[in-house]
Amino acid sequence: MAAVVIYHINKTWLPGGYVGVDIFFVISGFLITSIIWRQLQDGTFSLADFYLRRIRRIIPVMLVVVAATLLAGAFLLLPDALGRLSLSSIFSVVSAANIYFWRYLDDDYFADASDQEPLLHLWSLGVEEQFYLVWPLLLLLVTVGRKNRIALAILGAVVIAVASFALAEATNETDPKFSYFMLPARAGELMIGALLALSLRRERGAGWLQKPLVAEGVGIAGLSAIAYSVFYLDDLSPFPGLNALYPCVGAALVILAGTRSRLLQWLLANKPMVWIGLISYSLYLWHWPILAFIRYYYGAVAITHAVLAVAAMLVLSFLSYRYVEGPTRRIRWRGKWQVLFLLLLPASLVLVPAAYFVKTDGLKARIESSAGFKRLEEETAAAFNFDYNCQLSKHVPGILSEPRCLIGSDSPEEGSPRILLWGDSHASHHIGALDIIGKHAGLQIRNASHSSCPPVFGGDYGYGRYKAGCAAFRPYIREHVLNNEFDVVIFGASWSSYDKVPGFHDDLLATIAEVRATGARVVLLGRVPTLASYNRECDQRWARLGGSTSCSNQNVRNKGLAVNNYLAGLASQDSDMAYLDVGSAICNADWCPAYLGGHPIYFDRAHLSMRGSWRIGEHLIATGQAKDWIKAISGSTAGWKGPDGGGNHEWRRLPAPLELPAADAADKQLLAGIALGVPYDVVSDEAAEEGAERTRKIVIEFEQVDARLIGSELAVRMGTAGFRQTGSSNVRGGQRFNFRADDGVRATILVRPRGAVDLRSDRAMGSMEVIHTRNSGR
Repeated sequence: MAAVVIYHINKTWLPGGYVGVDIFFVISGFLITSIIWRQLQDGTFSLADFYLRRIRRIIPVMLVVVAATLLAGAFLLLPDALGRLSLSSIFSVVSAANIYFWRYLDDDYFADASDQEPLLHLWSLGVEEQFYLVWPLLLLLVTVGRKNRIALAILGAVVIAVASFALAEATNETDPKFSYFMLPARAGELMIGALLALSLRRERGAGWLQKPLVAEGVGIAGLSAIAYSVFYLDDLSPFPGLNALYPCVGAALVILAGTRSRLLQWLLANKPMVWIGLISYSLYLWHWPILAFIRYYYGAVAITHAVLAVAAMLVLSFLSYRYVEGPTRRIRWRGKWQVLFLLLLPASLVLVPAAYFVKTDGLKARIESSAGFKRLEEETAAAFNFDYNCQLSKHVPGILSEPRCLIGSDSPEEGSPRILLWGDSHASHHIGALDIIGKHAGLQIRNASHSSCPPVFGGDYGYGRYKAGCAAFRPYIREHVLNNEFDVVIFGASWSSYDKVPGFHDDLLATIAEVRATGARVVLLGRVPTLASYNRECDQRWARLGGSTSCSNQNVRNKGLAVNNYLAGLASQDSDMAYLDVGSAICNADWCPAYLGGHPIYFDRAHLSMRGSWRIGEHLIATGQAKDWIKAISGSTAGWKGPDGGGNHEWRRLPAPLELPAADAADKQLLAGIALGVPYDVVSDEAAEEGAERTRKIVIEFEQVDARLIGSELAVRMGTAGFRQTGSSNVRGGQRFNFRADDGVRATILVRPRGAVDLRSDRAMGSMEVIHTRNSGR
């Protein structure tokens, strides 16, 4: 458990420390199987007694920690975070925390940091509790027959283990959240412990381990496998699956050697380790909420924070072990009283306030009325949220002809170059700066980017849900660039990420050569300084406490990036290539800050906010550095008007919610999700109630934008509003999208183009039919 705590304090100290949870699964599988099988053989096993022991052992202290965390969250968290904590509390109380985080943890590229979710660690408890529901029943089933019981049990455990590890390996890329959080992909780890327990029962001990050298060898092999996983795996390693075999097999070998190994006795049976072992369950429960709240306010756990956090963990763990774990384990009341007083009543004390917080959207109305709450909302909005940022999550044919993707001057100078900004999200967050500079210099720039997709023509890139779109997007860009449709191509990317991929440099060089062969100019945008940590809600969160702290001191040392030096070197080899880096606008000799002129400029630790990008553009003009940017992009300084020549620039805004009535928070959420950044007309808006269900149907006709593009961006906007997409299909001449919010509210949206539906307006490009269904009591 110490490895898990160290890893969660600072991943760099113990890169694979997270495998402590997997070691725990092996130990749990071993102990539970040993106890159950012994009792089955003795004829003393009772499911009721088994589950009562689990209640006494697990539930009371878990409920104390969940209740304390929820109470702290009510005072410390902003509405969205409090709402998520409350819902995760409900799932945790019913032993389904892993299901909650599988279904609802936002793993979007721009999602809030998961290490600030106070109950995230309870996913492992959900896995264990679900294992307790299934495994005893399977062992009971095996013992129905009288022959080959243990052989059948071992065979069943082997089949489950192999299937589980195979499933985890297969879903690591296709459905990584399922692989990580769900029992079917984790059962193999528990089965390794179970197999060890059954094998030892079959052999009635392991006599061959009585030889000291053999026991020491087995123990050393186990420790070596665990050490390998702790020091050589990291959070980028595919996991679980085959990589989980290292810590799991290592743990099994350590258990096997056990007391027979003097080395293990010396390492694990000394008083400090024994004491840590006694409080390990409480320590696991308390450590994560403490660290999550620290990260919520400070972004990262500094050394001072770590020392104080460890002290708090140890004190709380000792107190909960001494006054909750110990006493409840010794209780021998009648079963119904144990269920009532150890489970049902304390659980209700958590469920009632948690349900209230969920119903009130995390005390949204009360908290948002506090002074200063809204101050940073637009300041730190992601570039991805703006409709003229054509950053895709899946390929959309025709994106290069879409009018909304143009930034800079609305009426470019005659003869000005045709410019394309191309890359991933690290290209698109430059849009604000390029928009300001383009307006100043009379340049118009088209942007087209794809999440997690580098600006290269060759190779195999993208991951997870972005991979298919990336594979189609890059040849599409290649076709149009090689067709001489652009005079300048600006490359931007998270270069440091791709720099680790074998062959990336060759792919980049080949792509630049192809673009240059068309006569187009190439501009390479360096990666912006990456902060060690960043809290975009810093001011809002401290205002929540009625105080403030110096949020503007968030920064990173100006050490430069090796990949930026490489890009600058490439650009220096060709007079029709250039390298640009916003670091020159925001960094001094020692530091790169997250604030410029007293305003935040980042969305997260590696991405600029749109307003921050605008501020950088204005700063470049005000300091005269924009002259170099204009020359790098256009090849001349003809568009430079001097520091004051551009005047005040009008900043574009987020798409406004539809101008329709909103009866409550659910309606507001829907209208924010279907906000259109193009001209539209509401054809109809009808509401109906049937029983406990309320349905609202809105029909909208939209102009200027192709229906396919409207459909492709719905997932983005609905996701920003708090919905998750649960499905999509082609139907009735258009596309249907299904969405669901955390509280069960459903939205079905049908997008159809002109020709597939009768439109009222001659100018309309298509229609959007929205059906919003929810409980009328909400």
